[in-house]
Amino acid sequence: MGCCMSKPQTPTRGTNGPPIVQPPIQPSTIQSPVNNYTINQLPKLQPTNQPPMLYSNQSPISPVNPVIPPMNQPPTIRPMNVAPSIQGTILSTQRLTIPPIADIPVITKSKKEPPKKDGTCLYCAENPADTDTDGHPSEFCSDECRRGALESGFATPCMQCKEFPRITGSEFCGWLKCRNLPLCLHCKVNRVHPRSLWCSKSCRNKTHNWQTLITEKSNQLCLNCNRDHALTNQYFCGEQCNRMVQNKAPCLFKLPANSQKYRDVTNQFRLAWKHPHKNVPEIESIWKIFCTSEMNIRYNIYREEVERNQKLEGKPFPKGDGSRLMSAGNEQRRFHGTKMSCFIGIKNGQICNDKSCAVCCIIKEGYKLRFVGTSSKSDDYNEGSLKNHYGTNYKVMLLNKVIVGKGSPLTADNMTLRNAPFGFDSVLGEPSATGNLNYDEVVVYEEAASIPQYLIVYKVP
Repeated sequence: MGCCMSKPQTPTRGTNGPPIVQPPIQPSTIQSPVNNYTINQLPKLQPTNQPPMLYSNQSPISPVNPVIPPMNQPPTIRPMNVAPSIQGTILSTQRLTIPPIADIPVITKSKKEPPKKDGTCLYCAENPADTDTDGHPSEFCSDECRRGALESGFATPCMQCKEFPRITGSEFCGWLKCRNLPLCLHCKVNRVHPRSLWCSKSCRNKTHNWQTLITEKSNQLCLNCNRDHALTNQYFCGEQCNRMVQNKAPCLFKLPANSQKYRDVTNQFRLAWKHPHKNVPEIESIWKIFCTSEMNIRYNIYREEVERNQKLEGKPFPKGDGSRLMSAGNEQRRFHGTKMSCFIGIKNGQICNDKSCAVCCIIKEGYKLRFVGTSSKSDDYNEGSLKNHYGTNYKVMLLNKVIVGKGSPLTADNMTLRNAPFGFDSVLGEPSATGNLNYDEVVVYEEAASIPQYLIVYKVP
């Protein structure tokens, strides 16, 4: 029986010791203790004049008499546990130096320290800080610095939009739409999404009958904040803006000329201009009047009282083809002309404190006067409001809500009446062939029966 035996190794003798038997060398499988490269995969480096470093605790070997192993001997491979910190290994006559990990520089993005708040940008500390969209002082000079502050980790992103950094002491950025968001209707923890009542679809779906809580938005901006769209058939985007206006009432807001409310008032003004010898004037502006809560409450209570007594809602008007039906309390929109001392509506919407200014007194306190359904008739009482502003003559007229209730018809002037006849809520001046009234009028005797709604500014031809 034969067997295969490997050729015995030729013993070699060291300088001072017994013979050393060298194991067979497979260069392709020997692993470098430094970086796990096979020896024949290691990059060939050019010889250097620097002395090799065998161990970190040894002194450099003099380059005059370098220690080079014999060419017929393989390179010495030292195990990893021989030297705890290896800086280099001699392979044949070439030298490979690998720096320790601690010596490799780590490139990191430096984080800027916030400068003092002296009006300059918190990020670049060079340019003056700008202002937010609503005019409040900002903390950065530009959107570029805002985004740079986020990318460098200098600032924390806004909790809502995630696009701009938070302002100091807040979870939101400088945008009003972000920092004024209310809490979620369901969880009461997270902020709602813009134009929503919830922070997520999950919270929305957990709300009972959530479909009934959704309100549609119009294409008109909110009169107060002028940023978000107003609710359908309303003037404001939500309860917050509505409450802010009520707190500063009485006040006026100028209606946009392209709004539906502006068109409605304009159409009524033009259709009710019936005097043939007067041309329909050009409307300059229309202002929405917001009265105090006391005036609104007083008016609503009176309307409910009249409706409870007369039961008029849903009934057809006494005159007409029966297609028009009365609302609760027979509420109507009627014009009223009076005198004015200031330039309200012409220069601005500021209400004056002059007791002789009837327009401002009516806006603040209401009135007990006559109203007409004809705008041109109201213009007859309106000479006291004539004003000249930069060479143009203007007049103003009030459009009011009036509780007519059950009206007592009258075809001739009766200046002796101090109250409506028994069982009636108002007096209706109706034109007739035998009377001296040319156009219809309504006279109410309760202060709560009327409330101003719009101030119409028009040019005088």
